[in-house]
Amino acid sequence: MTDCVIRPIALTECQIDKSMVTYRLGFGQIATQVVYVWYIEGLKEKILVDAGVSAEYLSQKRGMPARDIQSLEAGLRKVGLSPDDIDLVIITHLHSDHVAQGHQFAKAKFLIQKDELEFAQNPHVTVAGQYPREFFDGLNFEVIEGDTRICEEISVLSTPGHTPGGQSVSVKTAQGRAIISGICSTRENFEPPEPFSKTMHVFPYGVFVNLFDMYDSLLRIKKVADIIVPIHEPEYVQRSHIP
Repeated sequence: MTDCVIRPIALTECQIDKSMVTYRLGFGQIATQVVYVWYIEGLKEKILVDAGVSAEYLSQKRGMPARDIQSLEAGLRKVGLSPDDIDLVIITHLHSDHVAQGHQFAKAKFLIQKDELEFAQNPHVTVAGQYPREFFDGLNFEVIEGDTRICEEISVLSTPGHTPGGQSVSVKTAQGRAIISGICSTRENFEPPEPFSKTMHVFPYGVFVNLFDMYDSLLRIKKVADIIVPIHEPEYVQRSHIP
């Protein structure tokens, strides 16, 4: 087995109301979230987690003030890659900020949970705007169900709640099991502020289809991970590798 390294590739920074990050807490406060793709280094197969989105889309279509940190191509160049080098993209879930640039990976397969793809193809009207079909129609999907081992070093964990078929990515590193959270989250979701920390081991994100499932999925990640990687945590803009 190989010890892998996760390379955070920050693409876009956006500003949202904090209550979208910490459920029913922080109304009127501004929170920063960053959209990444994550390259898993150390394997023969070139594996990426998520496909990213542009600031233009978030600002104009989703109403989220955003700025580009770098383009997808520029970010991949920093780790010695181009979109055509990617063999597999593990899509944590099909919200637009995680799949919008998927068609740039013309040679890749896309790993997705069955429940997630089926829901995205016929979403409930209340969340339909989060699933633009043009971003994922025609992608070369490999559909799986539940926890799945990809190779000795990589597996996916079923972590529903934020979306019906969300999945998180477990990576073997030199410092233990790192899990890239498939639930949109920042550090605060795994380290609840007082007084909530007295009764809650994790704190729900503010966007979900099932609140209870999301809490349990966050808790599952926290229990099994040696290293937790919240998928929108701004700290990784300044880091070139995990661990």
